[in-house]
Amino acid sequence: MASDSIISIQGISKHFGPVRAVDDVSFDIRRGEFFSLLGPSGCGKTTLLWCMAGLDQLSAGEIPL
Repeated sequence: MASDSIISIQGISKHFGPVRAVDDVSFDIRRGEFFSLLGPSGCGKTTLLWCMAGLDQLSAGEIPL
């Protein structure tokens, strides 16, 4: 995690059986940045947010506090 990051996502994945809803996603959100998730329906945006909020278990990776 970079020293000025307020959120750090490191290699997270979420699988529902054989379906990979989120696959090996990593990014940092730094203080003062504007951040948005864009993509087509079904690409894993909501699943990623649920995992970030702690509402769903990750299949792999970590979201350090």
